[in-house]
Amino acid sequence: MYKRLIRILTTTAGALALGLLTACSQADTQINQPVSPTVMQKLEAASKASLQLGQAPLFTSLQAIKGANAGPGSKPGVLYVGADFCPFCAALRWPLIISLLHFGTLDGLHTMRSSSTDVYPDTTTFNFVKAHYKSAYIHFQAVETATRDGKPLEPLTGQAAKLFKKYDAPPYTSQAGGIPFLYIGGHWLLLGSPITPKDFGTKDWTQLATELSDPKSKLARAVLPQANLITAAICQSTGGKPQSVCKAPGIVAAAALLPPR
Repeated sequence: MYKRLIRILTTTAGALALGLLTACSQADTQINQPVSPTVMQKLEAASKASLQLGQAPLFTSLQAIKGANAGPGSKPGVLYVGADFCPFCAALRWPLIISLLHFGTLDGLHTMRSSSTDVYPDTTTFNFVKAHYKSAYIHFQAVETATRDGKPLEPLTGQAAKLFKKYDAPPYTSQAGGIPFLYIGGHWLLLGSPITPKDFGTKDWTQLATELSDPKSKLARAVLPQANLITAAICQSTGGKPQSVCKAPGIVAAAALLPPR
């Protein structure tokens, strides 16, 4: 009887372990993959829907600053610094992407999840490493400093490193060197994420993008107003261009919450 019980327990444990390994393997095959055209179409639909949003943001986490432009030439520069393992970076990428789509085209996005061992494990998100952004209005630079496992990924160098060191420190924050970091045109600063990673959880990319494309969904009501705040800040850096975006009802409503510069 004792030996039989041991065999049963061993078999059960082995089956559970195999199931966990299979689940982990399936999860791993979903990340670092090109974002599907369907997901991109849903994100573009969310971006368009946000322009007509009747709901103004409930709060803003943006700080007004007087800094140097982060972009080359005359275009306002938008600098994002994050890491794959970071759940709050995972959350911020969603409204940031929706905002960026107001000003240009974004190709080469890849799927990603935050660390499985951090808070809000496996938060569904994207990775900017292989992304290419084209815009007539802004220059966008993304630096993903570490992988999902915390290994070094992209180095933070040059002006981006200088801006990060200067503005991701007191008096702008009590925790120097934190991520995510978003720097807009030398005028606006966002440290951390205004969206909780819990809002995204571990749903798949299609599910989340579909929810965001419906302005009445709970997720869209949380994310789209914050995307509009980022857009409003960028609009103030571009001199209100393009007007089709910057004068849209959703962006005008968000702009009213920006702190004075």
